[in-house]
Amino acid sequence: MDEARGAQQRLFVAVPLPEALAGFVREAQDLLPPAPGLRLMGPQQFHVTLAFIGEVDAAKAEAARAVIESVPAGMGGEGVFERFLLLPSPRKTRVVALELSDGEGSFKRLYEWVMSGLERAGVTQREKRPFRPHLTIARLRNPGMVQPRSESGRARYAIESVCLYRSELTPRGAVYTVLARKDLVNEVEA
Repeated sequence: MDEARGAQQRLFVAVPLPEALAGFVREAQDLLPPAPGLRLMGPQQFHVTLAFIGEVDAAKAEAARAVIESVPAGMGGEGVFERFLLLPSPRKTRVVALELSDGEGSFKRLYEWVMSGLERAGVTQREKRPFRPHLTIARLRNPGMVQPRSESGRARYAIESVCLYRSELTPRGAVYTVLARKDLVNEVEA
């Protein structure tokens, strides 16, 4: 067996941020005060995670790719960035995110479809905690308090595609590589 094919890969499934929203996210990051160990996410890391798969072998990676490629094209939709989200709690924040209001249920529907497919394929199991769509904009090395200077405002987040990513952890942060991408926007009829 080829050594590269047998290697474990750290994978996750996510909705990438549309390029048009990168400025909105940067403005939200600018509302964060300086804090020890605060690391801002870069534009290449902006996404809403649907499923963290974890370390898998090549066979499970291929099964995950097949699930992503089989997502129906009409599963797009949108959510709205509503407010900052401090995880796991405001007093012990490790992650600063923008929470998405999913009024149409678009993110939840896509999450359910992807998770069901990954479970049927034997790739991963559903997490026990409920799905809460959000986009991580910063991380803190040590838990602490970060109080944004004001709220971020609102912006619509269109689900244009869903991707299977490989995550490689480096001393400078995670590096993400798209392994599979499925466009979800319906084509305009002529």
